[in-house]
Amino acid sequence: TRAKRRLWITYANTRYKFGQVVQNEPSRFLDELPEEFVDRSFAGGGLRNQSSVQDGRSASERMRGWGGGAFPSDRQESRAGASRPAYATSKPVAPKSVDHVPTQGFAPSDTSQLAAGQRVEHLKFGFGEVLKMEGASHNPIATIRFDLNGEKKIMLNYAKIRIL
Repeated sequence: TRAKRRLWITYANTRYKFGQVVQNEPSRFLDELPEEFVDRSFAGGGLRNQSSVQDGRSASERMRGWGGGAFPSDRQESRAGASRPAYATSKPVAPKSVDHVPTQGFAPSDTSQLAAGQRVEHLKFGFGEVLKMEGASHNPIATIRFDLNGEKKIMLNYAKIRIL
């Protein structure tokens, strides 16, 4: 139930709340931790106390293989046979979205009758095909495979989608 060697505390700098982007502040309890054990190198602009990285490397570089990490005990650990940390998945990182230039005169459609198999245009992700519909009728979610941006789950209450 307690961390014995390492503990990672994370938070989202921003998130969507009721369709609006909201800035989040880190927990005030982080201020109670000894600074020598706190790595704020990957923190966004919302932190109250941004300290510099102790050895000049990013958090991901220090975590890779656990060697030379942010904690003094990490530096003595062996990296034998570890090409990547145990927590890392083999799934490749998704590429950033390809920005779409909307069709001239783009106007979002009423999506209440949207169904699998229909072609759509999304304001940001471009053209795609609806794979499935799920969620409650008051908060429908469409899974759409976009031609240039892959598969995404879209909350239709907030999406700017034109049915083709």
